[in-house]
Amino acid sequence: MEEADRVWDEISSVDIQEMMDRMLGSSTFSFSEYVTSLMHGQLPFSIESVLRTVIDGLAANLQQEKKMYIYLILIAVIGAMLSNFTSLLQGKQVAETAFYAVYMLFFSLLLASFTRIAAIAGDTLTQLLDFMKVLSPSYFMTMAFSQGALSSGVYYQFTLVLITMVDFVLVKFALPAIHIYFLLRIANQLSKQDMFSKMSELIHDVVKFVMKTMFGIMMGLNVIQGLVVPITSQLESSAVIKLSGAIPGVGSTISSVTSTVLLAGNLVKNSVGAAGIIAVLFYCGIPLLKLAVNRFGFQLIGALVQPVSDSRITACIGALVESLKLLTYAVFVGCMMFVISIALMSAMTFVR
Repeated sequence: MEEADRVWDEISSVDIQEMMDRMLGSSTFSFSEYVTSLMHGQLPFSIESVLRTVIDGLAANLQQEKKMYIYLILIAVIGAMLSNFTSLLQGKQVAETAFYAVYMLFFSLLLASFTRIAAIAGDTLTQLLDFMKVLSPSYFMTMAFSQGALSSGVYYQFTLVLITMVDFVLVKFALPAIHIYFLLRIANQLSKQDMFSKMSELIHDVVKFVMKTMFGIMMGLNVIQGLVVPITSQLESSAVIKLSGAIPGVGSTISSVTSTVLLAGNLVKNSVGAAGIIAVLFYCGIPLLKLAVNRFGFQLIGALVQPVSDSRITACIGALVESLKLLTYAVFVGCMMFVISIALMSAMTFVR
């Protein structure tokens, strides 16, 4: 354990801690303490604190969105009443004009809600990429202690490619495409003619296909290189230990020290990896919870106003719900790609 502590002391976690403070807005998450606790076989957090964080996040999100939900319900109901009354008294032209007036107000509120929620998804993915950029040097430096420069260099290059792919596919392609999808679905309700449904369906299918394909390809490459690269490093380490053990007199001592250093480096590597996974889940969990709660909230609004509101108003709410599903999926894919990659790299490079 002392060897592991000395190895960890050689690794700087200042940049990681600064990034965690910027991501979470406070210094409640001490990355160094999490790594130290994991190295000593201790759980760095309690289930009660996690549940308390989840409950507080739910309550804060509901409190923030409560007024928006009430406004949307009232506008939908008032619009339905206004449209029906004017249709009876003045004719279809007045009813249609009243509907468009209410629709524009309703659309403004939906657009404001979507823009705010989409910003949460975008900020989460952007800061997640920044966190991985500062975590990777420390993590792969610890890998070099137990696996050597070969495995560390190969996995580091793969992680840089993974960061680039997530940035290009999710941040630069998927999120703008989801914005376009939402606007097309909303614009399609301005006219009684179906004009943009096929285009919106195409964008929806393309976005999901691209995200699933990226996830499958990158995880497949991760597994393939994990089956080959660690074996090469272990052969080199085994050869070094056996050669050092063959030295007369001091061979057994050198061999024991080398094995101890390799195991200590492996312990630090896995602890840093586990702390990185916890940090990613801790950071992404709250935005994912907000996205899920908002999606459920708008689904509930759609169910409440459907019996009394115009079908086009209900379709707008459905468009927002589907857009939030895509945003949730994008953040979830970005989070899981890094979590699974760190877990696979830690498991595949375990010193036996």
